[in-house]
Amino acid sequence: MKYKKKNVSFLLLVLLMILSLKSLGVETRKGDTQGKKFITIGTAPISGLFYPIGLSFSKFIKEAGYNCSVRSTGGSGDNIDLILDNKVEIAIAMSDSVVQAYEGSGAYENREAAKGLRSIMGLHYNYVQIITRKDSNIDKFEDLKGKKVGLGVYNSGVELNARLIYEVHNMNYSDTEVTYASPGELVEQLKKGVLDAIFLTNGIPNPVITNLQKEIDIGFVSMNKDKIRKLVDSHTFFHKEIINKKIYNLKKDVYTVGVKDIVICDSKLSDKVVYDITKSIIENLDELKNEHEVIERNVSLDNSLKNIKIPFHNGAIKYYKEKGILK
Repeated sequence: MKYKKKNVSFLLLVLLMILSLKSLGVETRKGDTQGKKFITIGTAPISGLFYPIGLSFSKFIKEAGYNCSVRSTGGSGDNIDLILDNKVEIAIAMSDSVVQAYEGSGAYENREAAKGLRSIMGLHYNYVQIITRKDSNIDKFEDLKGKKVGLGVYNSGVELNARLIYEVHNMNYSDTEVTYASPGELVEQLKKGVLDAIFLTNGIPNPVITNLQKEIDIGFVSMNKDKIRKLVDSHTFFHKEIINKKIYNLKKDVYTVGVKDIVICDSKLSDKVVYDITKSIIENLDELKNEHEVIERNVSLDNSLKNIKIPFHNGAIKYYKEKGILK
């Protein structure tokens, strides 16, 4: 009996030690580790492009002397919430979601404007790519009526810009049978014929699409130029874009819209930390380009500042001024 009591006491001691370590771990994430803050990067589902780019960022940030981890998330909307809730330090998000959150407009009109959001740098442009099964007989956007359509993870950047594109075509989700899922899941459902069309808002060429072309016959929905103009005039984060037919070996170019990906953080994150993060990423751009074709095509020091519709963090501004690209 005495032995059992000692055993129980020992187990309780171990449990208390574990809880103490966990507590310390949480404090370490929020505070400093040997003078350096722990950086968590919000990305997207593993099947998307944000996640591998986040892994590269993590490598560079670790080389700058920080502890760093990558978190798979639901995408832009999820990342914005994680930033605001102080659960990640930086994140990648589409500018349409970020601007709406910052302004308290669109999908965020019933929420307090997130005026604390800040930009660190701009990345590549994402093209709204509406992929169909050839046998679905979908040629123009209005042909989606009555079809089964995959829109991405709910409240992701993909889904938020899909809402606006439906709207400009005087359509609602109720006009189609909507599915919310990760890019990888949507592709699988398209292959199996469960879905007729899917939204994949991403950089080009998208390897997910090029691999899909090897398995089934697909088509692209080209948007009406008047609708594109209306979207661009109404929402500053949209840009008129053309997917050259050579990118995916198509018969004709695809007219669509694009939004820029940006790296974001909260204004409360220290200037020193953001300066170090900005420097670690920008000064490893060549390596980043070698690892990601989308980055290689679209990202440079100069365009990292272009078409950003929310304020830059002071730490990032300091770095850009030192480099002479910001007055």
